[in-house]
This record gives sequence, C-alpha cells and structure tokens, in this order.
Amino acid sequence: MNPFFETMPRDALDAFVERAVLGQLKAAARDVPFYKWYYARADFDPARLSTLAEFRAAVPSVTKRDFLAFQSEHPDAGFDPRARQVHLTSGTSGVGREVHTRTQHDLAAIGTGGGYEFIWAGMRPGDRVMLTMPYSQTMAGPYFQGSCEAAGVVPINAFAADTTERLEQLYRFRCAGLVATPSYVHRLTIAAREAGRTPAKDLPELRAIFVSGEAYGLEWAAETMAFWGAQIAEGWGATQTLGVAMASAGSGAVEIGPDGTPRRGRLYGIDHRCYIEVLEPGTDTPVSAGEYGEIVVTTLRTYGLPCIRFRMGDRVRLLEPSGAVQRPFSAYEAGSITRVDDMIKMRGMNIWPSAVDEIVIGGPVSDYSGRIYTDTGGREAIELRVELADSVERPDEFASGLSRKLKEKVGVKMDVVLIEKGSIGEVQFKAQRWRDERAVRR
Repeated sequence: MNPFFETMPRDALDAFVERAVLGQLKAAARDVPFYKWYYARADFDPARLSTLAEFRAAVPSVTKRDFLAFQSEHPDAGFDPRARQVHLTSGTSGVGREVHTRTQHDLAAIGTGGGYEFIWAGMRPGDRVMLTMPYSQTMAGPYFQGSCEAAGVVPINAFAADTTERLEQLYRFRCAGLVATPSYVHRLTIAAREAGRTPAKDLPELRAIFVSGEAYGLEWAAETMAFWGAQIAEGWGATQTLGVAMASAGSGAVEIGPDGTPRRGRLYGIDHRCYIEVLEPGTDTPVSAGEYGEIVVTTLRTYGLPCIRFRMGDRVRLLEPSGAVQRPFSAYEAGSITRVDDMIKMRGMNIWPSAVDEIVIGGPVSDYSGRIYTDTGGREAIELRVELADSVERPDEFASGLSRKLKEKVGVKMDVVLIEKGSIGEVQFKAQRWRDERAVRR
C-alpha cells in the first residue's frame, strides 16, 4: 500500500511519529476550539513539550464525556468554517452522540485507513466489495465509500437491501470482498445455508470477509472461513480515528495451523496515521506486550476535530511489533477487542459478554439478546432471548443444552428463551445485546 512507511526502519518511524504527534498537539491547542477550552481548564500548555516521552507524561487524556460537555456548553463553537461535512457517532455507548466536523483535507483522507485494510487482504483495483453498513449521519457510509476509492475497488452498496437480496447480489456481482459485523456475517451464513448455497464452491471469487465492531470466537471464525472459502480480515477504528487505525494483513485475522487449529492473527497499527497507546484502564501506565489494556489514540491526519490522547474505552491485547508480515508497525491481537466496560459483575463473578458471544453465536443461532435482572425473590438472574434457524429439529432440547453449556463455561446459570426468527432485527453497527435491569441499577 505504501512502501515508504511499510519498509521504514522502526527508529525512523518512531522519529516521524514523534514529530507528527507534537505537531498535531500544538496545532490543535492553537486552532481547535475544543482543545483551547479543555487545556485552559486543565491549566496545560503544550508549548514546552519536545519529546514523545514528555507528551505521554504530561498531556491530559480526553474522553467522550469531555467532547459532549464541550458541545453542551458551546453548541456552535466546534463548527469550524473550514468544515465540509459533519459526522455523529452512533450512540451505541448510551452516553451520547459526539459531533465531529470534517475539513476538505479530512474528507480526502477518510478512506486511506480502509485502503490499507483492503489491499493488505489482497483486494486489487477493479475487485467488487459488498458494503452492508448504512449511509447516514454517522461516518460509516462516507468512510467505506472512501476506502473503496482509496483501494481502487468497486463498492456494491447493499446497505438498503435485506439479507436475501444481499446474498443474491453477492453472487450476481461475484464479489471478492464482503464488509459486515461478525454478527451479520453469521446471519448471512445461516441464510446461505438455508438457501442451499455453498459459496466455497460456487462463489470462488470471494476471497476476504472484512469484519469489525465485535469480538468473535476462533471456532466460529474457522467454520465461517471454511463455509465461505474466504479469509477473515479485520479492521479496528472509529469516528474518532477517522476510520481504520489497525488492520490485519497477509494471512488475515485468523490463521489455521498445520494441524487445522485456528489461532488469532495480528492487527497492525497504521502508525504514521494514528499514534496508539495501550494503557491500564483509568491510569496512564502503559501495559507490556502480551497484556490487555485500554486503547488511547492520537490522530495524526485530522484537521477538523483531531483526537489527542482520546481514551477509546476499547480493550486490546498488545503484541510485540513483529510477525509473519514484516512491517515496523505496532501489533495487536485480532478478534478479541472488546469494551473496557463490557464486563458485568454478578454474584461476585465477572461476566464478559464477548465470552457469551463465543458460546452462543454459531451453528444455528442467528442472534440473541441478554438481560440481567432481579427476580421476584430478589435474586439476580440472566435471561437470553435466542433466535434459531429453521433447521433445528428439537429446539427445546437445543435450548436446554445451550443453557447447560453456558453454566459450564461461564459459571453462571442463564435461562434460554427461544424467540421467533427476525424478532431482534438486523444489527448494522456494534451489537448492543445486553441490558442491565437489576433493581439496584434502575
């Protein structure tokens, strides 16, 4: 994609990133209304900083709530006259929807991160890639269009179609790539099976399935790759990062070993576009390679509203910056990025929704929603509402078996309730499956 950066010695890349980070910080403090306001409140002056180490030690981090507080106090202050587009975050956090203004420069660069993801996965100019994300006030629509343009691939815009139509269009246009959340890929897999399709044989053009937004299990990934005959590729990014900031490369996000065992691959940070720190949640302490921490980003190519040490609230495992694909970039574990605050505490136990996803999503289950609540006896309980494919012959037995498996693997009893297929609806963004309805939380 970019031989200049992809073959650069690591020390040269570090020097480049240091200059870019300090330049972005000082420009934002000078030109961007939010940072003028935020740094004045923190009594912070970036002019004295001259190294990346000083940046990490001195620059106060920013959260979604800080952006929202500024927007509430100064509803018009963020609308730079240079702005040519306005994006809202999706609101899946439940905290609120941030406003991000984009300059012409930002719009010109919006798809570059996705261009890396497509090309690193083997897409070539002229290949057709199906997009399932909706085009709306969020950044997803413009971003994926820009990514296709950056990589020279042809977008098949299927965001207005239903699952049956999307499946038909995948075949009609002989798509080389498919972009969707893992949850929606699974829904499409079930639809393909029920339609009697065998894409590994009758859609050989499909080479990569691009997933994002959710963690996923290795067993599910291996089964999906075998059914579709395509690799799982992954990108991580957000509105705040102006698109993809890390992506899989080479053999993809999931690698199949010589013995047939799947293992998690690597995501490579696109370090010359976004500086990524992995810190212990709630602190400024960096984690070591092999450990999990919170993603904190500083964008290096955004003019309208850059992010300077923005705490994403996403949890990732940091890896050593090396691998089968030799690049100087930072590296992270694929397939396991979750929210730092996803964890549910129940009866003294920590329950990660991503662990439940790995057990429930797969096979004949197309989707589910979960709730934790206080029953009439004052006890905490969990109910999962599960959609099954039509092919299940003994659904009640399946539900009982799933409940037993959850108790065995997670350690907590969960009541499985079967619901009509299609009740939950198609998930276009990050799946927000869980509700906490306990009395103490109301």
